[in-house]
Amino acid sequence: MDKFKKIKRIIVLCIAIVGIIFNNIVCFSQNTIAGQEIRTKVLILAGIIDDDNKMYEGVTRQEFAKMISYASAYKDTINSLVTTAVFTDVPITSEYASYIKLCTDQGYINSYLGGLYKPYEYITYKDLIRACLALLGYTNDDFTGNQINGRYQTFCSLDMNTNIDKSKTINEYVLKIDVVNAIYNTLKTNMKSGGKTYGESVFNLSTTSDGELNATNLVKTKMEGPYLLKRGESLNLALPFDFQTASFIMNGYGTNISEINRELANNGFVIYYYNTTTKTVYIYKTGVAIDASVNVTKGYVVNIFYSATDDLTPTHVEIDNSLYYLGSSDVKFAFSYYGTLKVGDQIIFIYNVNSSSVGDDSGETYAGTITSAFLYDLNYDLY
Repeated sequence: MDKFKKIKRIIVLCIAIVGIIFNNIVCFSQNTIAGQEIRTKVLILAGIIDDDNKMYEGVTRQEFAKMISYASAYKDTINSLVTTAVFTDVPITSEYASYIKLCTDQGYINSYLGGLYKPYEYITYKDLIRACLALLGYTNDDFTGNQINGRYQTFCSLDMNTNIDKSKTINEYVLKIDVVNAIYNTLKTNMKSGGKTYGESVFNLSTTSDGELNATNLVKTKMEGPYLLKRGESLNLALPFDFQTASFIMNGYGTNISEINRELANNGFVIYYYNTTTKTVYIYKTGVAIDASVNVTKGYVVNIFYSATDDLTPTHVEIDNSLYYLGSSDVKFAFSYYGTLKVGDQIIFIYNVNSSSVGDDSGETYAGTITSAFLYDLNYDLY
C-alpha cells in the first residue's frame, strides 16, 4: 500500500513539475511574441514595412529595396518616376524601379555584373547586414581584408543581430522577421559618426528606459485630424477605411460604434482622429485629448480681440469666462472678419493648456492656446 502511495506521490509531483515547466514556456513564448509584435508595429508605423502577415516568408531583392528606401534618410524624397532603365532586368515601369535605383546609388544594396539587379532573387543575411550598416553611415572604407566578414563582425559587435538566429550563416536567405528585427536594431544603434541613434536622427524616435523604441511620436505624426462629428452624422462614412476592421479608443479607453453613437446622442458631438496605418480611431468628447496638455471643450464666443497695429488678424478670444490665445494662421483666420466663427457662436475647440499660467502685459491670465475650432450647428440638437 505504501508502495502505491509513493508511486502516486511521484506521479503527482511529476505532473506539477511538468505544469510549472509548461507555464514557464507559455509565459516565455507570450513575452517573445509580444516583443516581436512591438518591433513589427514600430516598423509598420514608420512606414518601412507593410502589414501583410508574411513574417515567415523570404524577401525578394526588389521588396527589400522598398523597405530599405523607407528606412533611409531619403524616405520623404523618394521619386516614384524613373526616366531611364537602371538595370536590364528592372524596367522603368516596375513599381520598384525608384527604390532599386535609390538603394544601389547610395550603396545600400549591391548589383551584379552585366547590368543586372536580379529583383526576384531572395536576399541573404550578408545583404541585410550590408544595408543596415550602410544606413548607419558605414562604407567599404571602414572594412579591410574580407569585407563580408568585417561587416558581420561589426554588425554583431553592435548587437544588431539581437533576435536573429545566431546559427544563421551570412550566405543564408533571411525571412521577413529577420529583416524586421535587423532594421529595428538599426534604429536603436548609434550612427557611425556617433551622437544620436539612427532612429532619433531619421525618425525622431526616442528610446524607453529599457532601451526599446518609443513609437509615440510615430503614432502622432501618422494621425490625421482633428475632425468634428456631430449628432446625425455617421462615423463609418467619414473614415477612409472599413470601420469594421478598425479599433476605437474614446478618451483613452477602448470602445465601439454603439458607445460612440450613444455619446453622439447624449452629448451632441465628438472630436476624432484616425491613423490609417494602424486603422485606429481616437474619439474625444469634452475633456483631455491626445495627451494631458490638450483639451477638447465647447463654449460661446464672447469677444474677439485684435492688436492695435493689425485690425485684420485677431490675437486672442474670450470664450465663456476664459481668455485663449489663437495659435496657427488658420485658427486666426477662422476668428477673423473673413472667417466663419463670430461673436455669439457656440463652438467646439481644442486648446493646448501648456500656456495656462502665461499672462500678457495687462496682467490677464490665459487658459491656453486654441489649435482647432469648429462651429457647433445647433440645428443638430433637434434630432
